[in-house]
Amino acid sequence: MTDTARALLRVVGVLAVVVAAVVGIGLYEIFKVRDYMVPIGVADVEGAWIAEEGNDARLVVREDGTAELTPEAQANVCGWPAGRDTRVIRAVWTFGDIDDPRLIHLELKYPDPDTAYPCYFDLHVDPDGQAGALGDGRGPYTAYVRSGTTD
Repeated sequence: MTDTARALLRVVGVLAVVVAAVVGIGLYEIFKVRDYMVPIGVADVEGAWIAEEGNDARLVVREDGTAELTPEAQANVCGWPAGRDTRVIRAVWTFGDIDDPRLIHLELKYPDPDTAYPCYFDLHVDPDGQAGALGDGRGPYTAYVRSGTTD
């Protein structure tokens, strides 16, 4: 084999490796599961969530499917005027479905449901420990960060 044939064979070999790498990367990008599509578990949502805006809005999510909201959090997610309610309200939560794997649905539970104004909202949990709450059309979007304590 001549030197020219060896050089040509090396160039073809290098090009084949480069093409295989590019195809492999492309296939990986096509088939990899995006972070926003990885389902969350109880460990991803339980704990205290504090509003980033600096107000006292706080949401505590428990592993047993219950949650509590401060009056400020109620005002944020339900679109109520501040000061409407001064008690911590309990809520129940469930995971989102296959179309929303990083979502939990929350429903506020009142002592007297006949006189209470219903409020439902979703908490979208990001992989980085942040979350966003969006009320049922009345409240603004509120960004939350996970706190290290549930007290």
